[in-house]
Amino acid sequence: MNDPQIRFTPEHLEHLLGLLAIDTTSPMETGVSSDIPDAQRAFRDFAVSRGFTEAYLGAPCASVLSGAHVPVSVREVAARMGGAFLSSQPNLVLRAGGGRPAARTVMFNLHMDTVAGHVPVACEDGIVTGRGAVDMKGPGVAVLAGIEAAMRQDPRLAGEIQVLVQSVAGEEGGAMGVYGTKALVDLGYVGRLNVFAEPSEGHFFDRSTTSMTARVSVEGVGSTDDAPHAGQNATVILAAVALRFARDLVADVRRIGGKTCVAGIHTGRMHNRVYGEGALLVNFAYSTMAEAEAIEEATEIRFAEALQGLATDFAGSEVLGATASAARAVTRLEWLKRRLPTLDNRDEAMRRVLAAAGIGRTPPALAHRAFTCDAMWAQRPDRYTVVYGPCSLEHNRAHADGEFIAVADLERFAREVEAIVLAFGDHCRSGAALLDEESI
Repeated sequence: MNDPQIRFTPEHLEHLLGLLAIDTTSPMETGVSSDIPDAQRAFRDFAVSRGFTEAYLGAPCASVLSGAHVPVSVREVAARMGGAFLSSQPNLVLRAGGGRPAARTVMFNLHMDTVAGHVPVACEDGIVTGRGAVDMKGPGVAVLAGIEAAMRQDPRLAGEIQVLVQSVAGEEGGAMGVYGTKALVDLGYVGRLNVFAEPSEGHFFDRSTTSMTARVSVEGVGSTDDAPHAGQNATVILAAVALRFARDLVADVRRIGGKTCVAGIHTGRMHNRVYGEGALLVNFAYSTMAEAEAIEEATEIRFAEALQGLATDFAGSEVLGATASAARAVTRLEWLKRRLPTLDNRDEAMRRVLAAAGIGRTPPALAHRAFTCDAMWAQRPDRYTVVYGPCSLEHNRAHADGEFIAVADLERFAREVEAIVLAFGDHCRSGAALLDEESI
């Protein structure tokens, strides 16, 4: 018999280990389908066995891929995969309690998809390893455990509030939640309080950055190593742009208030040819739309300067003269994603709910640790949306080899979820909840 004081029980651990064994790598990472549908069904079946009901399970409709907010990278992978792109990435919504209006609903969000890279699944000495252990399958199972505990602790909740659990695909790989979280929010599966489970190091945040990604592409003519002068050398062009960005644009963006990552660069792997095609990716984080616009402008300026500098430096070069003269014609800068909303909301009543659960806002000195996630799609004047979860993306090696989480951290998070649900129930019994219902 389970210890009644334990929220994250051996059954929850067994289910987690089973989920970790299911490959749920995002197609945005690999370009091919994984077993996300199997994982969503397994998560649903376990939840139903614990008293939840299924509110929704289905693949997003094709219309979610239309609109300026959809990243170019999402469109490109969807075009290559065809119908399998969306059909292999269903979203799930679970419900505890009865159907209630948004004013009496608290929603928890987790993502079932993971980044690529195999991590052996194990549980040894209280440490769980596996891809998704901390991001986000482990905390997702703990969310179920915490809600179950709250419903046992206060049986009145089942008739007074609604608790929703979104289990989404389309979070990783730069998908930005456009066919996962946003699709479910647009269907109305949101609450007065929305908690996005992500590792947040012990505090919640209600403001965060959003990312924008630029791609510099060269589409020129290559040549052999016997005639390097005949090619338009994409390696040299992209190196010149990367150097200019690293030297000048990084500082520009810092002054604006954002962050820059000069990321992947690729032309080819052979030693005996001049590559005429290639690409460079650069990622930026911003906190406001004004910052985003300023970053765009600075990027365009530094890009133009890089090509002009290349043309000047190698104008008379026997080997790179053709590259220098053609650089502006064969090189382009495009935005894979930009001008997405940032998470930026405050709500004193819901802050008090979280405070009653023992959970505080990220201190100003640590505000820089807030990161981009799907939570941006759930904010609205009549809702409060926060990011809160156990552990640390960095320390627990999310997205890296050896990803792990301690069972003790899952137990702690389950208790925190329980406390949030109980505190939200208390709020809904108060006069303040009546004002919420009148305004929503």
